Amino acid sequence: MKFAPRVLIVDESADSREVLSTLLARHGATTIEALRPQQAIELAEREHVDLIVFDAESDRTDSGSGARDLKAAASRNGTPIVILGTVRSAKKRPTPGQFVSKPYHYGQLINKIENMLDAA
Repeated sequence: MKFAPRVLIVDESADSREVLSTLLARHGATTIEALRPQQAIELAEREHVDLIVFDAESDRTDSGSGARDLKAAASRNGTPIVILGTVRSAKKRPTPGQFVSKPYHYGQLINKIENMLDAA
């Protein structure tokens, strides 16, 4: 990462948010955290984040509308988004390069995040 990017982490697990936030901070990123997609949409627009990392299991809507709304907001703002989830549970797989299958290794996830930020 060439600059101090702002990364929004959307995950209902406080432990997962803390681990990822700590790792990203070690790589020079500032992190902002949200529990659910709706909260993340508001934060992303207000805080002008450079990238969103979204755990798809944090969307508790029956229809998956939280995830769709977050992806749409990211697209409108030109913000790259990394979606973490299981392939089996994904109703519609995101575009290539955005999806990271669980379980994942944090080192590989950090590399993907760095590559997406460098490309942005």
